[in-house]
Amino acid sequence: MRLLRMPSLGQAILILFIVITLLPIYFILENSVKTPIDFAASTINVPLHFEWSNYGTAWNKIDQSILNTVIIVVVSVVLILMFSAMSAYAFAKLKFPFRNILFLLVFSLLLIPGFLTLIPLYLQIKKLGLSNSYWALILPYIAGGQAFTVFVLKTFFEQLSTELFESARIDGAGNRIIFLRLVLPLSIPICTTVGIMNVNGLWNDYLLPSLLLDQVHQTLTIALVSFEASASNHGLSDYGGMMAAYIIASIPLLILFSLLMRNFVEGISSGAIKM
Repeated sequence: MRLLRMPSLGQAILILFIVITLLPIYFILENSVKTPIDFAASTINVPLHFEWSNYGTAWNKIDQSILNTVIIVVVSVVLILMFSAMSAYAFAKLKFPFRNILFLLVFSLLLIPGFLTLIPLYLQIKKLGLSNSYWALILPYIAGGQAFTVFVLKTFFEQLSTELFESARIDGAGNRIIFLRLVLPLSIPICTTVGIMNVNGLWNDYLLPSLLLDQVHQTLTIALVSFEASASNHGLSDYGGMMAAYIIASIPLLILFSLLMRNFVEGISSGAIKM
């Protein structure tokens, strides 16, 4: 009988990291089906009775905010990618005066901390009458996502073979045809990568929505905080309902990444993003 091989030091360390990573997931899943009394008794033991109604309670608290977040994030990310791709193509492949200076100005926006612009942004949104609407977040998100996305896409477009563009121009293709039929199909993996990065950041944003939105238009992060503040039952916090809400809130991101994981990995390995 062959003896079981002992894991090497590297494998043991990897297993340790896997366990550390999975523990919080186990904690959330296991406590999402507990009553407040079960949670107060133990946060580790699996309950004898699963309180599945926690998920119904959580869904009723955050269903509208999930819809609001999906609308805001989808519109914002699509427009970020559209405007950034056009700008990046111009910076990478077109010749025009002051191109490098303009790109440096765009790149310099990455050096400005976002919280420094909160007060001017808040006053501007109020002055334009856009507060308490989806556009109060969509427009700032589009503007704020340009610098990083343009930088990444420009780096990728510069790596595309010059011969491809020359061949297309010899065949009579203009910039519009080249961009739509050549550049965009080749850039699907990198667009997927930066798109997922933008989705993750916007989905979890808390500060800007808390300043600009009312309860009707509130996003998921605001709803989760409100649920946490109000979830109490005879002095015992409803941690089971809160854990269930956290799981529901993470499902759209898990589905998105699962569907686009292959393109995400291809975009990371393309060289346009240095990890």
